[in-house]
Amino acid sequence: MTDKTRKPNSGKPVLAAPSLHLDRRSLLKAGGGLLAGVFVAPGAMSFAPRTAYAADKFVHQLGWIKSIQFGGHFAAIDQGYFAAEGIEAEFLAGGPGTDGTALVASGQVMTSDSDVEGVIRNRISGVPVKAFAAIMQKAPGAIMSLPSKPIKTLQDFPGKTIALPNATRPQVDILLKSAGIDPSTVNYVPVGTDPGILAAGQVDGYYGWATNQGVMLKERGVDIVVAYMNDLGLPGYAGVLYATDESIDTKSDLITRWLKAEIKGWQWFLDNPDAMAKLMVDKYGQRGLDLKAQTAEAGVYKDFIPVGDAAKNGLLWIEPSVFQQGIDFSIKAGDLKEGQVKVEDVVTQKLIAAAHGK
Repeated sequence: MTDKTRKPNSGKPVLAAPSLHLDRRSLLKAGGGLLAGVFVAPGAMSFAPRTAYAADKFVHQLGWIKSIQFGGHFAAIDQGYFAAEGIEAEFLAGGPGTDGTALVASGQVMTSDSDVEGVIRNRISGVPVKAFAAIMQKAPGAIMSLPSKPIKTLQDFPGKTIALPNATRPQVDILLKSAGIDPSTVNYVPVGTDPGILAAGQVDGYYGWATNQGVMLKERGVDIVVAYMNDLGLPGYAGVLYATDESIDTKSDLITRWLKAEIKGWQWFLDNPDAMAKLMVDKYGQRGLDLKAQTAEAGVYKDFIPVGDAAKNGLLWIEPSVFQQGIDFSIKAGDLKEGQVKVEDVVTQKLIAAAHGK
């Protein structure tokens, strides 16, 4: 059974009434609602069996905990967009120990989210996954600093102490080398989820998401300078949706229908950020979310989601050229050899184009 065929609850049609072997002409001869002396109420007869179908199950592994950054997914559930597409959607919470790639590759979930570099890294490792849409057209990853010691450009890095994830350091080193700066002139320290070390002056720069840790600092009354990694020269989207090659090839109809609901869900979120924040706190998010913080964060996604390629082609749009830039960057970083991975290995436009009717 292909994904284009939906399964009945019992596997068999559920008949609305006993079958009567009469053709339409015989019924007309019977005189309106009369049949063999028995009155049949209008609409009581069915000329075809009525079937009750079960919705298609679709499980997505989130890259982090359930919070407002994933609001569009839950808007699509709440507003009935998935149901309208015949889909029962489920979103599993992520966290530090969650390996979305392994879950997708093993078939335990249909899709997960990453970034451009993450999808390319999976291909380098031999994992057959491919990107098919991108939620955030501008990545919110950034180096944040205080106005007293601002970090605005790569030239501001030397002599600074920066809290940075180990996985991000090679990318920053390549950016620095490309700008003619020796990476050894920068002191790196491990980064945590609380940006308070920046506010306390323990570091000069802090890597995090401007939509998360950046909002957190502003809510605490801390004025910050934000240098986005995209603006520093690192190519990419954020919230890149990916699936295995096999799923993209054999379940394209199902994923396309899922994307149609997703597009509507993210639009609803953008149109109703305050309402979405309340839904996350009251119904869909991790317990203990703060409404004020979620509301503040919800309001900034208009600067990241409906911009760039999405502004021209529709929400969640994805461009292969961005992944080609990522491949070129990985080659510079020494993670990839020329010709080892091609752009068509890591991204496809066919599903998001179909979801937008293009």
